Amino acid sequence: MASTSAALPPPTKGWDTRESLADMPADHAIKLVNWFPETDKVTVRRGSTDHVTGMTGAVDTLVSYVPTTGSGQLFAAANNSIYNVSSSGSVGSAVSTGHSNNRWQFTNMGTSGGQFVRLFNGEDTPLLYNGSSWATTAITGSGLTAANLIWGNLHQRRLWAGEKDSLSAWYLGVNSVSGAATEFPLAGIASKGGYIMAMGTWTRDSGAGQDDVAVFLTSEGEAIIYSGTNPAETATWSLVGVFAIGKPIGRRCIVKAGSDIILMTQDGFVPLSGILSMDRSQSRLVALSDQISQAVNTAVRSYGDIFGWQPILFPKSTMLIFNIMQSASVSHQYIFNTITGAPCQFTGMNAVCFGMLNDDMFFGTPDGKVIKFDDGTSDSGAEIEADALQAFSYFKSSQSNKAFKLVEPIFESDGNPNAAIDLNLDFQVKTPTGVPAASPTRSGIWGVSNWGIGIWGTAGQVYRGWRGVRGKGRSASLRIRINTATARPSWIATNFTYQLGGQL
Repeated sequence: MASTSAALPPPTKGWDTRESLADMPADHAIKLVNWFPETDKVTVRRGSTDHVTGMTGAVDTLVSYVPTTGSGQLFAAANNSIYNVSSSGSVGSAVSTGHSNNRWQFTNMGTSGGQFVRLFNGEDTPLLYNGSSWATTAITGSGLTAANLIWGNLHQRRLWAGEKDSLSAWYLGVNSVSGAATEFPLAGIASKGGYIMAMGTWTRDSGAGQDDVAVFLTSEGEAIIYSGTNPAETATWSLVGVFAIGKPIGRRCIVKAGSDIILMTQDGFVPLSGILSMDRSQSRLVALSDQISQAVNTAVRSYGDIFGWQPILFPKSTMLIFNIMQSASVSHQYIFNTITGAPCQFTGMNAVCFGMLNDDMFFGTPDGKVIKFDDGTSDSGAEIEADALQAFSYFKSSQSNKAFKLVEPIFESDGNPNAAIDLNLDFQVKTPTGVPAASPTRSGIWGVSNWGIGIWGTAGQVYRGWRGVRGKGRSASLRIRINTATARPSWIATNFTYQLGGQL
């Protein structure tokens, strides 16, 4: 019987834990670890490199100071101190010491007096940095203990802050970074009780143009939204509504994305604009994380109460990053392509927190380092282990058995991809029997091949080569694993050869 050939695209639509194995589209992936889905290929993620070392204990916070002109600055909170980590190398002396914890929330703010960043942690007097020096310039108010302030937000030219374990927010005067604050109680508005977890600013279309509204998120899963500019004047400040949402995950549960804000909740990662118009039970319909909802739900149940969950936008690499802490020292990341929405998972980088310096991304580690993210081809010299299992395909013939003979993964790479492959049949997901070797040698399934080389534009070379496989089934899925510290391969297509109803 004559052989049949077929080609499949790579899983550019990303990781999928929602669909059943039998219904999953061919351009999705059952597993996509350390592969980043692009519009026309999936590529092994970039590496990470040591930026600053030598701090004691975990780096729990990275603080970005963003001036109006010139380069920004980056600070790390560890060992109850704050360090300037803007320049690479061994850490210098702390710039601020004697704090009770390292878990700060912060916000940047510009006034006629300059550009500032305010820091709050719920235990220490809030800090203020002006670009050159640190201070504890007072925030005062009737009945307010300033050290209890645990979050901050800039809204309509006012600095807002909130007390820990409280439904009271406090706001300063216009363009003020310190001084007398006025209480704004929400105890009579939050019907579920709890406390204010975080605050954000959402730009919505009010029907008469764009309107920046204040969003208060409570620990019990309510979004309280106010419109206006001056909370002291009812004519210019009004309640928009109180909306049920999933309970927020941690203080760092919110990230601004364009005009919208993205929330990390027990119901998934959701845009505020999408969930306010529907019942909470329907929020998965608009959740960014819907395609990986099973993985997200499991993570929330298993370790959603561990400090370090954080969303952050990384425009330069078109990534929306969600840091998922599994323990005090282990984490992984759910990554979304901001152009396509396709998700994947990154492992091997145990980040506790993320922060930006200019256009670059960094993360703090449990062992006192600041690491540059998305840099190089290794994790500080260690190999990156990339593992992908594409969705099963019937090859347009769901009722026919197929005897698979050959498979040809095609890569674009700046070096030998050193790929190991395995064929899975009829929704039987096999555990790999080995890992790719560091140096290419010829061997069988789950070995490493010397790939044929051809010219592929200017970005790299194309690596391709037929590999013998043996298996019979109605559907098949290819698993590809790559261990690399020197190359960054992209998977661009796969060719299959099989016989319909043929003998093995």
